Order: sequence, then structure tokens, then C-alpha cells
Amino acid sequence: MGASADGLLTVSEERARARVGIKWSKHGVDVIPLFVADMDFDPPQTVLDAIRGHVDRGDLGYGPFSAELAPAYADWQERQHGWRPDERQIRPFTSALHALEVALWNTTERGDGIVVFTPIYYPFLDAIADSGRRRVDCPLDPNGWRLDPARLEGAIDATTKVVLLCNPHNPIGRVFDAAEIAAVADVADRHNLLVITDEIWGELLHPGAVHRPLAICDERFAGRLVTLGSASKTFNIAGLRTAVAHIDHEPLLSALGSMASHQQGSPSSLGITGTLTAWTDCDDWMRAVQRTITARRDQLTRRLAADAPTIGYHAPEATYLAWLDFTDVAAGAAGSGLGDDPAEYLLEHAGVALSNGPKFGTEGVGVARLNFATSEQILDDTIDRIVHTIDQHD
Repeated sequence: MGASADGLLTVSEERARARVGIKWSKHGVDVIPLFVADMDFDPPQTVLDAIRGHVDRGDLGYGPFSAELAPAYADWQERQHGWRPDERQIRPFTSALHALEVALWNTTERGDGIVVFTPIYYPFLDAIADSGRRRVDCPLDPNGWRLDPARLEGAIDATTKVVLLCNPHNPIGRVFDAAEIAAVADVADRHNLLVITDEIWGELLHPGAVHRPLAICDERFAGRLVTLGSASKTFNIAGLRTAVAHIDHEPLLSALGSMASHQQGSPSSLGITGTLTAWTDCDDWMRAVQRTITARRDQLTRRLAADAPTIGYHAPEATYLAWLDFTDVAAGAAGSGLGDDPAEYLLEHAGVALSNGPKFGTEGVGVARLNFATSEQILDDTIDRIVHTIDQHD
């Protein structure tokens, strides 16, 4: 489905349930799934048309045009954020997570410390553990979810090699401000650390928020920065498995030069086509999705304030993700909250599938992540189920 009468994007539940992706196929037909970070809206029609052109031509052979990703990404970043990355430092990957794993393998050793600002997108934590590196938690301050410079400094030791940043932040939805970014630059500069910044949410902003790529925030990042980029979140095409990394770090560029090319991955021709089309011809669709996710965020904010005020919630500045704290729900009645993992409780008792908070770090105990990039009706139905379940729990 396309836009509704008010110009916002929408989708019917019937259309969503017809999809075979994990979001709508993992659980039964009685469950509303708002967990994995896919939007329910159709991707831009121009992207679908470009991919359909490959199919209609039977054009599914090897693609010759991955080199086109670098100038397209550079143009996109310049147009959206005023940053013109050096095209010679841009490399293609199959996903931002793939680029992160390649960077960790080539710049660190087993046991080296990787700083993460928790709660954090949990596949990052898995990537650190799977590579044998040491996870160093630097929790954000829950009173506003700000980055604490003193806590960051205290987390660094002789074996720390990398600071991993997600900006805008998943799952909190913060856009880190200049002072927070300067604190990261200061620590990285003084301790000679590589900074890897995941900026794939950089266009999904709510009014008043401004995303500035780290590369233009502070000169102290020069020579020690890897920026991960993708059209996957902004244009709802994660399944096309295409991303890039801008690598302003000579040791990593050198390592990639001697690394077997197939280990670095290769996006498919369909993924490249969809990504190039998104970055060059879909600005109007992006603006529609920005308006839509803000409308759904505001809908969620109103409903929680009116019907479930005991759920802790900070309206995000970016992304379509809500970090919902259930620890005060039914406190003093049937225990505190809905248990350590409210998503499990809500899946069983409300028929709502949210992301499991504890997977994002210890700060996720008692919390669940909700994806509000869906239709007004589906979001209302979800909130109704959660509210009813909380009332029954009381």
C-alpha cells in the first residue's frame, strides 16, 4: 500500500501478513509483531521498479557495478548531511554488521576491549563475543540516556582498542550532541583508539533533531574512523543485503588490501540496484516516511500517557524504535513489573511480539523495544493489547 489521505505511509495487516520475511512469519497469526527493525510500509516504488526490471530482463547474473556505490554514497551524504566522504576510502559490504565484523577481525586481537554504549543493538554484542574480543560496557545515563564522559574515560584500559558508536542510537533513539561526540573524540585521540560509528539511522529523524556524521564533527577523528552506511533502514530494504563502510583508517585499508576478496563479501546485483535507486531517486519517499514515523511516535506517546502511564518511555529523537520500561508496572502487586523480560510475558499473555530488552545489555532488564513503523490501526491494536494485559496483571 502507499500513502493515506493525509499523505502518510500505511499498510494493511492483511498485506503485512502475506509477507514471508521474519517479522510477519516468525509468530502465529494471532500475534502482532513489532520486534525486528523492518518497517511495514512498502519500499519506494522506484526501487521496486528497478528490481523488477532485472527480473523482467532475466538479468540475474553477476553485477559489474559495485563501484557505483562509492560515488552514490558520497553524493547521498553530501546532499543529506553536508559531508563529502572520500570515495577512495569507501568499500562495499553485505551489511553494516558484516562491515563491523571485518573491521574488528582486522584491527584487533582476541581479548582486546571494545567499548559499547549500552543498551545497544544486540548483534553488536554478539559480534564482539563471537570474535573473541572483550566487551566493555559503558552504560548511558538512564536519566535522559546521555553519554557520560567520565564513565567512558573510566572504561578505557591498556587493552581497549575500539569505541563502537551507534548514532542515532538503537534502541534508545538518541542523537548524540556535540558535547557527547567531543568526549568520544577526546578519549579516542588520547588513547589512540579506532572509532566505528554505525550511522544507518541518520535520515530517520524527528522534527528538531539534526544528524551530523562523526567525520565532520571533530578533527580528532581523522585517521581513526570507520563509518558504516546503508540504505537499508531509511528505505526499508534490509533484505537486499547491501552496505558500505567509509574507512578513514590506514591500517584497516591496508589489511583489506591483502585480505581475500571473497571474505569481504559482495552485494548482489539486485541489492546494488535497489541501493543506488534509493540514494538517487527516492527523496520524496524518504520525507513521507519521516512524517509517518513521527506521526506514529506521537501516537504512541499520547496513548502511553493516557492509558499506560506506568510504562517508562522517552520519546525518541530519531529512528522508529521505542524503549519501553515496564519495571514500574504493577509494582507491589504481582511482583515488580512484568519480570526481567517483559517481551516474553507480552508474547504469551498479550499476543504482541516485541524485542527482548535483556539482549541489549543489563540495562534492558525489565524493558522491551517496540517498532512503531506500522499503520495507525496496527499500532493502536498493539497498545490496546498491552494495556489490557497490564490491567489484568494488576
